[in-house]
Amino acid sequence: MTPSVLFGRLMARARLRHLQLLVRTAELGNLQRAATSVHMSQPGATHALGELETVLGAPLFERHARGMRPTPMAAALLPLVRNAIAQLQAGAEAAAAVHAGAAGSVRVAAIGAAMSGLVAPLLPGFTVQHPDVAVDVRPASADELLRLMEERSVDLLACRAPEQLPADLEFLPLVQDRYAVVCGPQHPLVAAQPVGTAQLGTATWLLPPPSGLAARDFDRLCGLLGIAPPVCWVTGRAVLLTLAMLQQRELLVLLPRNVVVQLLQAGLLVELACSAEMTPAMPPVGLVVPRDQARCSAGVVQFIAHAQRWAQAHPLPAPGVD
Repeated sequence: MTPSVLFGRLMARARLRHLQLLVRTAELGNLQRAATSVHMSQPGATHALGELETVLGAPLFERHARGMRPTPMAAALLPLVRNAIAQLQAGAEAAAAVHAGAAGSVRVAAIGAAMSGLVAPLLPGFTVQHPDVAVDVRPASADELLRLMEERSVDLLACRAPEQLPADLEFLPLVQDRYAVVCGPQHPLVAAQPVGTAQLGTATWLLPPPSGLAARDFDRLCGLLGIAPPVCWVTGRAVLLTLAMLQQRELLVLLPRNVVVQLLQAGLLVELACSAEMTPAMPPVGLVVPRDQARCSAGVVQFIAHAQRWAQAHPLPAPGVD
């Protein structure tokens, strides 16, 4: 069967509900649960799945004692079908925004440092200047970002420069970053600044998340400075968890400054004035954008331009200064 014939069959006979059922059956491994999740009866789902298999000319699932598993045909189709459904959802969100009065939309996926250090502070000004543009921001891990962009689930990525980028994307560095030694306002070292290596070596530290740059660099800096401080064995990426720990215990933590910049500016946390060895520079935060912005909507182009103007007006302060 040629691709053109198969495409013609899909256009003529496949339905969106077929595609949704395919994805949910693969995710749940059970046709009955998949049918319930897409609001179909089990007989209706069985018939729909059979129709799709007839159109494709191949079975999509193998039945076994514990449920159903995708065949090679289904496995090949699933990433593309998920992408198609994501695009339909994005279209529905854009249409809903227009119905509600928005003239355009911008969808951004952001890592923690970019969420706090770039997206959150620039958004108030952007919404004032462009009140008719709907902005959707979602948190994402660094590992998810390029997949979201490839699926066109988002328009922009707010992050550090990925190691590799597709040729049609480029990274715009916007906000400088460095490490900061951070504690709660009640910590005794707040009154003892600037803080030396001996004081840092006897303080108790909250460990950075184990699978990130901060954990690696914390170990490196401890070795460089010849300190082996006591630690609190709690790790996590949630900023609110870090805030609670630092406010309720006399702990220090080494983090990218942009991760907690909003909390520093609000006075909820304090950055200690330390030597430059303890607060080295980090790769900047910025936006991953389409290289050809003529392909972007007006709202996305306006967001990029506003982010560039905002970044030029907000240089990184010296350690311990807000």
